[in-house]
Amino acid sequence: MPAKYQLIASELAERIRRGELGHRDKLPGELELAQEFAVSRGTVRQALATLAQHGLIETWTGSGSFVSYDGARLDDEKGWSEALARQGVPTRIELVALGRLELPAVAGRLGLASAEFLVVEQVRSTTAGAPISLERSRVPWRPSFETVLATGLVDDSLNATLAAHGLAGAVGTENVGVALLGSADAALLGRVAGEAFLQTETTVYDVFGNVVEYVTSLLDPQHFRLSRTFGRDPAGTPLRGGDR
Repeated sequence: MPAKYQLIASELAERIRRGELGHRDKLPGELELAQEFAVSRGTVRQALATLAQHGLIETWTGSGSFVSYDGARLDDEKGWSEALARQGVPTRIELVALGRLELPAVAGRLGLASAEFLVVEQVRSTTAGAPISLERSRVPWRPSFETVLATGLVDDSLNATLAAHGLAGAVGTENVGVALLGSADAALLGRVAGEAFLQTETTVYDVFGNVVEYVTSLLDPQHFRLSRTFGRDPAGTPLRGGDR
């Protein structure tokens, strides 16, 4: 059973993901949180340290703790579909692979003891039928995923499926580069081999630092862009950046 401080950290992380505590909002003080959760202030400090370790908050001596996570909700069921729709590019998803595989190289990269993964591969297209991305997700295997193989994704959504199995991302890392499409990927995307696409490699973790999902994506640069902020704003608050 998780320790009390882990349960508190998980609850506060969920409030941040839901937007109840927004970017730069100040968290309740240690005494107030200790009273709310009926624990000692030391336990609250451990919970806040966990959130800070995973990049969700920053604590300033004499000022308190503030939400520093400013990315898109990692557990948003709509994700890129909603973001593209807001830009006037509605999309649809085609599932091209769903299975259970042993991937020792991926497990080694992520530092996992087990090499078994739920594998989900999807092609995202405009409603006109033009493919714009190929997204390959690798989720550390758990026995409950047998139902996914039998019945498919919940509401045709991987995020909804992960939520149904109690998995929620809190923080993540993402690397971005450029890749030239190989013949197999070009065929899936309806493109010519050798065409340049954005390539992202994303690892999503829960509030305890466990891997929730590892995703590699190929993105049409005409429809996706990456932005980043850095330094400090005029108020002196550190700017953290990177959203997709």
